[in-house]
Amino acid sequence: MADHTKVDDVIDKVSGLIAADAYGDAAREVAAFKAAHPGLIFFIEEALPSRVSDHVLKKTGAHVAFTTYTLRHPNWATEVAKAAADPDAFARLVSALEAELSSKQKAA
Repeated sequence: MADHTKVDDVIDKVSGLIAADAYGDAAREVAAFKAAHPGLIFFIEEALPSRVSDHVLKKTGAHVAFTTYTLRHPNWATEVAKAAADPDAFARLVSALEAELSSKQKAA
């Protein structure tokens, strides 16, 4: 199997887990891939923020709140990638982002 196929497969699997609100399981997949293919983890970590943002925007519809969040938290994408090394931390981070956007959407 070509390395790019492995990366694509993991990104698809992680995306599916995020879409199913299985944030800890998504991070476990990232950790397993990192252990098996440390030289390729960059590609997974780079894809995570867009997968997370797509999911929370689809779930909350809070596009303006998300834009505001990213302006106030310019390192959010790096934090998402870093948190993926710890399933509990990743689950907390994504859940907190989702909750914050949901609360802003309801207030609007």
